[in-house]
Amino acid sequence: MEKKKSVNGLVILTIMAAGLWYRGYINENQYMNKQIRVFSHVSQQNEEENLLEVSSSEKFGYIQPQVVDGFSEKPIEGAIVVIPEANQEYKTDKDGYTPNIKVKISPDTRFEKIHPKSWGETTLIVYKEGYREYVLLHLNVWEGQTRQGPKILLFPKENQQVDQPMSIVEGPNQVWINSLVEKYRP
Repeated sequence: MEKKKSVNGLVILTIMAAGLWYRGYINENQYMNKQIRVFSHVSQQNEEENLLEVSSSEKFGYIQPQVVDGFSEKPIEGAIVVIPEANQEYKTDKDGYTPNIKVKISPDTRFEKIHPKSWGETTLIVYKEGYREYVLLHLNVWEGQTRQGPKILLFPKENQQVDQPMSIVEGPNQVWINSLVEKYRP
């Protein structure tokens, strides 16, 4: 049942994106379908374990992104991963992984009064010569946990074309979304 809800959401998102593309609001992006498939696996983690109490004390979580070629999915060594909030950069190893990155958990106060979030979010930017820059916004980080990933798909720059950075927004934890919907159900 839970998998069916995820699939339905992805189908609706795909139909909406196709409609926006058809009407000319967004341009076709040949790389987005593959990236969407990678992020659909994020919600398959045991999300109940990721819910934590929110408090005012300083908290940290860890991430270990992997950077791979978007077509072959072979690891990319020497990519630079930047966490702007920490003003830090990390280099990927031969397997495409950064070292574990310690990330400060800052509560998202926008939802404090309606439905507090139990995780923090950070930004991740990836650079590699010959590839399009990649920006991941709202990367979910949980206190005291190490997140293996996310897997970042870099795509080569195309000849004689101005390549824009690829930007992705990671959605909130699905358990939180479900509880938000239930909390305000009429």
